[in-house]
Amino acid sequence: MKRFLLFTILLGALAGFGPAQNREADIKDFFKAYDAAFNARDLAKLATMYHADVTIFEGAGINRGWVDYRDNHLGPELRSFQDLEFAHSNIVVHALGDSGAYVTADYSIKYKTGERSVDSGGIATHILVREQGAWRIRHSHTAARRAPQRGGQ
Repeated sequence: MKRFLLFTILLGALAGFGPAQNREADIKDFFKAYDAAFNARDLAKLATMYHADVTIFEGAGINRGWVDYRDNHLGPELRSFQDLEFAHSNIVVHALGDSGAYVTADYSIKYKTGERSVDSGGIATHILVREQGAWRIRHSHTAARRAPQRGGQ
């Protein structure tokens, strides 16, 4: 068994797929799944992707814990969105030991709510922890990009 494990690690290192590369690929796959769940408005799936004690900083708002975020922020928003398109891009993974990472990324979001259409985006920092074999968002901080100024001001 030890020989097999050593062989697997050596083979992965020779192929360029060591622990850092696997972590980066796993986390990028996590965000692909996150974006799909967000676009599907699947709160049950999103719940598995957040730590129960997550903190969310979005603009000037703060949510403490998944239940607060789900019930007082994300859930109402997702119910009001129509034609939703959300995605992360430019994902950069930074390891924090064996079971943690922080991620910087861009995000884009388009949706309609009532008569209003929104086409926006911004930047994000997410802190992830790996628990029981799964990545979970422990902290998230997003900031929308400034809207272009009108009238040259």
